[in-house]
Amino acid sequence: MRASDLIGRRVHLPDGFTGKVADLEVEGTEVVALIVVRGAWGRLLGYERDTVRDPWILETAARAVLRRDSRRVAWSDARFEP
Repeated sequence: MRASDLIGRRVHLPDGFTGKVADLEVEGTEVVALIVVRGAWGRLLGYERDTVRDPWILETAARAVLRRDSRRVAWSDARFEP
């Protein structure tokens, strides 16, 4: 499976949250987690992740726009739409 096969796919979580895959977290050759967002999404040089910092203006914009409806989801918890 390729990353492009997963990015943009709809995912349902056990707690009822539904969204689209915006990014993947990979360790070695294994996908360990997904970044799932509820609404419109975009990628901004990794600023959708909490671990990316500085410059402050991009960090502030990312926090306000990209992270508000995003979740990190363990691979095993994701249920994809067919």
